[in-house]
Amino acid sequence: MRTRVLIVGAGPAGLVLAAVLAAHEVDFTIVDAKSGPVTQSRAAILHVRTLELLDRLGLADRAVAQGVRTTGVEIFERGRRAGGFSLAGQGAADRTPFPYALGLEQDRTERLLVEWLAERGHGIEWDTELVALSDHPDGARAVVRRATGVRDTIAAGWVVGADGARSRVRRALGIDFPGGTYDQTGLLADVDIDFPAGAGPPAGTLRLNLTRDGFVGMFPLASGRYRLFGAVPPGLAPPGTRQEASHEPYADVPSARIQDWFDTSFSVDARLTAAAWTALFRIHSRIAGRFRAGNTFLVGDAAHLHSPAGGQGMNLAIGDAFNLGWKLALAANGQAHERLLDSYEAERRPVAAAVLRGTDRAFALETRRHPIARWIRSHIAARLLGPLTRLPAVRAGVFRLFSQTWIGYRHSPAVAGGSGRARGPRPGDRAPYGRFEATRDGAPGDLFDVIGGTPHHVLLFEGAEPGPAVAAHRRLVEDLLGRYPVEMRVHTVPAGEKTLHARYGARGSRLFLIRPDGHLAYTGPPHEIGRFADYLDRLYTRHTTSADGRSEPGIQGR
Repeated sequence: MRTRVLIVGAGPAGLVLAAVLAAHEVDFTIVDAKSGPVTQSRAAILHVRTLELLDRLGLADRAVAQGVRTTGVEIFERGRRAGGFSLAGQGAADRTPFPYALGLEQDRTERLLVEWLAERGHGIEWDTELVALSDHPDGARAVVRRATGVRDTIAAGWVVGADGARSRVRRALGIDFPGGTYDQTGLLADVDIDFPAGAGPPAGTLRLNLTRDGFVGMFPLASGRYRLFGAVPPGLAPPGTRQEASHEPYADVPSARIQDWFDTSFSVDARLTAAAWTALFRIHSRIAGRFRAGNTFLVGDAAHLHSPAGGQGMNLAIGDAFNLGWKLALAANGQAHERLLDSYEAERRPVAAAVLRGTDRAFALETRRHPIARWIRSHIAARLLGPLTRLPAVRAGVFRLFSQTWIGYRHSPAVAGGSGRARGPRPGDRAPYGRFEATRDGAPGDLFDVIGGTPHHVLLFEGAEPGPAVAAHRRLVEDLLGRYPVEMRVHTVPAGEKTLHARYGARGSRLFLIRPDGHLAYTGPPHEIGRFADYLDRLYTRHTTSADGRSEPGIQGR
């Protein structure tokens, strides 16, 4: 069989990639060795940037309706409150439509994506295992084995390995996966808790407790249970679960040991009544030497592994998938040059490396067993946390870090700067959020609703003073964009929208090209139309005219 894109792995990354391709009407096949979506909760937090990406697929509202909004963090030191802060940070509601972390179990997230694909006529080929993969100049060849034992060959233009830490795609390509494994053991558990009357944590709150062995924490889940997480003290990990030779982080833990851990480390006056799921894991820190080899790409855990601290893993994986998805879609549809695909690794590998560095340092500091480190955690850290969390700069930094709104691509080969030293966001940055102060019907509007979905968007700011020039500029821009088959919608931002002008640093007339993943691709004055055209020509194909006079994409995808 033939397909434009073969996706190996139907976890969150593979499913999001499939959804982006489906939104662009690209032919794809998605296979997974499992018999269906996961049934365990596993990763259980969706952060701001992930919700913004899901919103472009029309999925964020469904996720929010099923999840639990976590808005605050309470910090305790051996049961005594040491501080607290808003997880969203001051003014976060003015920076994103999702000013919270969403507690939503991975199995529910996957089910939402599977249902979204099914609504559009796309299914997953379960019980289908990759057994061989080879790359060729015109694409790739994959051999898969069905549940019946039958082997099929799939010819694909591109292959994406979304098949997790033990990725067969990565191993078939011979891509190295260097890194290491910490000695410290961590534990996740989804539990039912019986709190005495009035003793439960406030709604929507993540509770952290600092112990001599590091932080442990708990937050509410959509199921009504609580997720417990953190380091396991020596002696509590059951024997035979060290998993030195495995990247797979999941192993069951007896309920009695979960209760011991809870009693020893959490300093909460409550009783566990049930443990629905437990996972003992080793902390791995690994990153693939390459995220692309020929016509094959790696996303998510197949490309990088790190500490689950902060719930960054699944969110990074979804970010990988969305970044690669729209680029593959345009290349497959003949709307973009092959070089656009080179920007995937250039953009996402530095992001993964930065997260690995950060989580490595944080985890090492938190879990070091040296007596001095343990003394600092017991006597100094808690005294510093309270004052620090009251500082606006610290709160804003925490929001930016965990929300993943810090991610940007200023040095990407797929973005280009504007002329001059303009204020405001630069190409590669996440497009700033904002609300319209007035719309035609007099009701305020959300900018992300205007620039949402999976097309490109151009924001054309009028500047400080209204004038006839903006209409002429818009005609120039629309005439240029009409030469390209990729969908790019133009929106004028009137001079009266002072807040949006300030947020985008648009003192005069200025245009911003926004990619399908919500990042700025180009900024510049609209009269520099030749410069804008040079940028577009570098990445996108122009229409060509066929013999019968019809307009067609400049190249044909595989």
